[in-house]
Amino acid sequence: MAIPHNALNDMAQVFHFEFWLRYYFIEERDGNLYIQLTEEQAKQMQAKFPEFWELAESVQDRPLSPELSQQAVVEFLQVNYEGKKFPANTVLKVLDSKDFSVEMYLFDTWVDLHEEQLMQKIYGFDYWMHIYGEWKTTEKAQQLVQSLKLQMQGEHGAMN
Repeated sequence: MAIPHNALNDMAQVFHFEFWLRYYFIEERDGNLYIQLTEEQAKQMQAKFPEFWELAESVQDRPLSPELSQQAVVEFLQVNYEGKKFPANTVLKVLDSKDFSVEMYLFDTWVDLHEEQLMQKIYGFDYWMHIYGEWKTTEKAQQLVQSLKLQMQGEHGAMN
């Protein structure tokens, strides 16, 4: 079964949203890091990004770790996308795909390259996705995509 056209983008956006939360809304308490939203931030997030609010709630006030982040995102995808928005088994197929790995690497690269700009103030997630989308169309980003795909093909044989 082929991966539905928009599945990769929709699922990657969930990972990007969770990253965006960790990027701007981290607070240290008792030696642990937490996602902490003010009442106003929570209201704005619910209004602007209702499709992701459940994910934001699931990581708030819990000590953050790579495992929690991954678990929260995958559970969100399983509950909200698997067999509902997309056919059964789509989530795992997307997460295991070469294209998904490329997308995640590309996003991390974009954040690294634009960190100074992104740290100037809290930009909305919609703004992040807009400027990231614009960056992905640049020649440099397209060259990186091609390079990553070739590298992955060499490392993993002919993956999908």
